[in-house]
Amino acid sequence: MEFAKVDVAVQSYKKPESLLYTLMTLKAVAGDRIDTVYINDDCSGDATLAYYQNETIRAYFKPWKIHLRSNSKPAGVKQIYLAKYRPKYMGLWFFISKVHRFYNSSTHNKDDVRYQYAIDNTDKKFLFIIHDDVEFRRDIVGLYLQAINAKPNTAAVGDLGQCWRCGHATSCNPKRIMDGYRPSPHWPMTAPSADKAASFSADEGHFACRINEWCCMLDVALCREISRKSGCLFGNYYRRADVAALWFYNAVKLGYRIADPLPEESLPQQININQRSNWYQHGFQGHSGHAIWVDQGSGKQQYQADDIRTRIKTQFGIDLSSLSLQPLAETN
Repeated sequence: MEFAKVDVAVQSYKKPESLLYTLMTLKAVAGDRIDTVYINDDCSGDATLAYYQNETIRAYFKPWKIHLRSNSKPAGVKQIYLAKYRPKYMGLWFFISKVHRFYNSSTHNKDDVRYQYAIDNTDKKFLFIIHDDVEFRRDIVGLYLQAINAKPNTAAVGDLGQCWRCGHATSCNPKRIMDGYRPSPHWPMTAPSADKAASFSADEGHFACRINEWCCMLDVALCREISRKSGCLFGNYYRRADVAALWFYNAVKLGYRIADPLPEESLPQQININQRSNWYQHGFQGHSGHAIWVDQGSGKQQYQADDIRTRIKTQFGIDLSSLSLQPLAETN
């Protein structure tokens, strides 16, 4: 079956070599399925933007269109407070008590929320969302298109679960969820810890379960609809919820479908394993890209720019040094 082209959204913060390598591997396996790539940069600076603006790099990705945007101010990994988009827990009293967070000198606009500019501006039916640390090995875009078109009202497809953060991890896994198992009456709200998995209140529940946004696909119209109904934006951080987790909760509660075409019986980690690695490898350098900035359990990691530059030259024939694109200072 032939499907219309999709657009791609990816967040950038420094590490331009990693982002370019991710896109090059995607182009190699699914290039004909993609029209526009939206790169949203979180105020990395001119040295990073130069990679995305380089004429040789842009020529390499043709006929893709590269749409580059920079945030109005650094967003980092924190919640962006928007008066017009407030989930249920941000009621009137919450708004009044924290009005200084909604209106101050560091207030962001909606476009600064991860992936939101692409969600609002794409003219495609589906948007493929990725991280900047993924090596694509097979046509995962085609697989996701089949999955999201298989049943009506499917809002998102991708890698289900944040099991390493979930209190139900000893009894639950993505395969069981896709087979209809629910670890709690509160699901997709999750237990705050394993010792409370048998019984916890909605007031203390967390939001671990989600479609992991390092490689997922959204039905754009349904995504926008869920945000309008719930006040929750897909890419924002919220109380007790990582990116996309509270949106996922609201999507399920509102009756939309979520699908994982490659559900695992083993507990997924941030560095994916098993059959999913035949399609793509998240954290192709052996750690997630976010581990460059924070300790995610194995210590902060070193960004190995030279390794990625070698991969780009060896696999795709582009010598970034010859383009006057010098390695950024390696970060740890």
